[in-house]
Amino acid sequence: FLSSNIPLKISNKDVQEYIEATQYIILTPQITKQANEIVKDEKDLYIIASELAIWVKENIKYDLSTLTADVTQSSTWVLENKQGVCDELTNLFISFLRSQGIPARFVSGTVYSNTDNVWSPHGWAEVYFPNPGWLPFDPTFGQYGWVDATHLKLSDSQDPNEGAVIYHW
Repeated sequence: FLSSNIPLKISNKDVQEYIEATQYIILTPQITKQANEIVKDEKDLYIIASELAIWVKENIKYDLSTLTADVTQSSTWVLENKQGVCDELTNLFISFLRSQGIPARFVSGTVYSNTDNVWSPHGWAEVYFPNPGWLPFDPTFGQYGWVDATHLKLSDSQDPNEGAVIYHW
């Protein structure tokens, strides 16, 4: 069901934009090199997506006290500085995927924290699988191919700078 081999043969025009670089999801030789080192010779899409997410979770320090809590940083900044919040972890994860030709998009939403007992803004990714379609991957929470019921999706986009809510008055 989830097993697809890489490289993907994408015939769906609606997912083409999700393999391109954007303002915050940047594709560089360093991003591609790191993703290649993680992926190695693996060909199974689910394993590749999971391994890339696991690497981000284990190697990028989640830190709300950094400047990234107020200002989103690009995937290249995250790889270089090895820190960030959910948006940055997700930016790097999506860059890794796109460097491998795997469509991925940014999800803006809210999540319930049982630590603070509040709803907070949150960002995670969706990865495109040819058969089932878009599946959620949250490197911050360590949820790969699924997210728990505390995740409420508000929007998805090619880049995190596209707002989840637009106000008119």
